Amino acid sequence: MLETFKLDGNYSVNKIYLIVISLCTLLPGFGAIDNNPIRWISIGFVTIFFLFYENFISQNKINFKNSTIVILSGVYLFFNCLTSDNINESLITLYKLIIIVSVFYACYLAIIKISDPFLFICLIFTGSLLFESIYTLIDFFSFKDSFTGISQNRNISSSSLVFKLIFLIYIIDHSQSFNKKLILKVLEIITLFSIIILQSRLGIISALVIYFLYFILIKSSRKKMVFPILISCLFFLYFDNNDFQNKIEKDYTFENLSGDESINQRLSFYTSALSLFSEKPINGNGLGSWKYKSINNSYKSNSVLVPYYTHNDFLQILMESGLIGLLIYLTFFGKLFKNILENREKKVFIPLTIALIIFTTNSLINFPIHRTQEYIPFIICCAFILNNKNFESKKSNILPVLIVLLIPSIVISNYEYQSLKFQGVLMDDYKNNKFSMSLNEVKKINYKIPNLSSNVVPISTYLSRYYFNEGNYYESIRLLDYSLEINKLDLMTNELMLRNYIFTNQSNKALILVKDLLKRYPENKNYSNILSAISKDLNSKN
Repeated sequence: MLETFKLDGNYSVNKIYLIVISLCTLLPGFGAIDNNPIRWISIGFVTIFFLFYENFISQNKINFKNSTIVILSGVYLFFNCLTSDNINESLITLYKLIIIVSVFYACYLAIIKISDPFLFICLIFTGSLLFESIYTLIDFFSFKDSFTGISQNRNISSSSLVFKLIFLIYIIDHSQSFNKKLILKVLEIITLFSIIILQSRLGIISALVIYFLYFILIKSSRKKMVFPILISCLFFLYFDNNDFQNKIEKDYTFENLSGDESINQRLSFYTSALSLFSEKPINGNGLGSWKYKSINNSYKSNSVLVPYYTHNDFLQILMESGLIGLLIYLTFFGKLFKNILENREKKVFIPLTIALIIFTTNSLINFPIHRTQEYIPFIICCAFILNNKNFESKKSNILPVLIVLLIPSIVISNYEYQSLKFQGVLMDDYKNNKFSMSLNEVKKINYKIPNLSSNVVPISTYLSRYYFNEGNYYESIRLLDYSLEINKLDLMTNELMLRNYIFTNQSNKALILVKDLLKRYPENKNYSNILSAISKDLNSKN
């Protein structure tokens, strides 16, 4: 087993790096309501140490071509952040892109120094599949009504399994040992079972597409595909005919918009993204701007919150970074397809082509670029696809730049992680109209990085409740003023501000605000009553 980590008799830093970053994508949240920030932090830490080793310690130096294009793209994205309406949220998105680019270069370096790297990648993904599938089954039988898999989201958990299933099938097809093939076949069935019980429509369809493509492209494997297809059909028929799907639909709420959305909702998001893109078509609205810009086109209901993502990576990139940003991203994808086609005679052509098709489809209706569990495995594959053994053996200029950029990226990701640890308490307090924190604890909370919570309500809005409860209305108003600067259309912020105006006898401001709310929500009787009361009060004073 330990021989897997070795290269030429010694433990391979390159192999260990690929294994560790794959494990980092499966880390739990450690107290945060979202497990993604801790995964970004850990991946960033591991990558910065690996790049440092490669740049300053390793004797085998490698120079990269086209580094100038990457640096210029980075400069463009930085200025894109500076022109956005919410620079803090833009930096939250930018740090993830910096880590992604750094991981790509690190994986490129690691893969170029490993013999038979594709087989090693397949082994990593197979090990990950084993862990993810077992976790999914345990989660299912423990929390059958509300389980989500290892990512806290059914779609993401399913997509992660589907992408790695491609490489498991490849290993099974090329395995010579009967015992090894039997064990892998069992894992394949467990993986299919996990995908089906997660009940993600895209996941189930993608699994069927994978088998169909393998069936068409590999003639020698057609008989081997029959058994897993039959098993998956039986699983699907069982779970489609019981009340399992009904339970999922019952648990679905608009407040959890990262779940499996309906076609109509996605079309609504896409229409909003295109509308916002038309306002700034060249350089976009700024990284991370979808969260707060899309409020103008959101549902007119007090209980509905804006989706955190567009559910289409390409459209979100277009809306946030404009035609220039989308062109950069499409150029990267074009390079991937070009390199795969140029190597279509190689045995890895089929699994990599299928992987690229499945991932591109997922990107068109979901948001894998924002989730490490989906995107880091894809980046590992990209590093392999774009790898060129004819490299120049000299020190690289881009590695020091990446090392420097990774430091603030890790710091910002830690801010996000710390924020998500107390956001759950703030949201629960608001929902149940309680106050779990002391004012001293509230004062220590950083509400500026990030300044929007996971449901797009400004964090300063949640904090203002505590000051209002203590009678410190003017501090509450100060926090709400900041909230309106970063998200002026947030309903919760406006309602809390209205309450503060009323309690501080600022009737004129309250009148203006309630008129604006009534204009946005004309059927709200509470606003009508408040407007009537304030108007009478002002008339009596006059």
